[in-house]
Amino acid sequence: MARFTPLVSQTLDWTVSAPITLVGRATSPAAPEAVFAELSDHERWPEWFPNVKKVEVLGPASGVGARRRVHIPGSAVEEEFIAWEPGVRWAFTGTAARPGFLRSLVEDCQLTATADGGTEITYAMHLQPARRFGPVVALARPVMGRGLQKGITQLAARADR
Repeated sequence: MARFTPLVSQTLDWTVSAPITLVGRATSPAAPEAVFAELSDHERWPEWFPNVKKVEVLGPASGVGARRRVHIPGSAVEEEFIAWEPGVRWAFTGTAARPGFLRSLVEDCQLTATADGGTEITYAMHLQPARRFGPVVALARPVMGRGLQKGITQLAARADR
């Protein structure tokens, strides 16, 4: 498989100007801490998130600075966490990918407690494709959006178990 191509790491501030943003939302009857526990259980992502085939922890498993590699069909992305607030927020920036289809990536999941003790989940994927992959990403955007929504819906249900 191709080598990893470094990405331009970003901060949460970059998300307001990212060229592409996809958002998935769901409500879970589970408490924010339960949702966060599922979200931060890296190796179990393939059980609930479509197209994620494998997740490898590359360094510390939790906290800002934690690193992981996520495998999806035909690709892999290395990520470093830039926000880690249990029960509140979880976000990472992409640091490398193969093939080099991305220039930048930030994924940001925010959890808001509901009045009945559940959780409103908002998961945003912000990205800038590499120039030569821009048209491919544009065509794939609806499929990516549906996959993201399905994953967040399954996360909401899983956290309630």
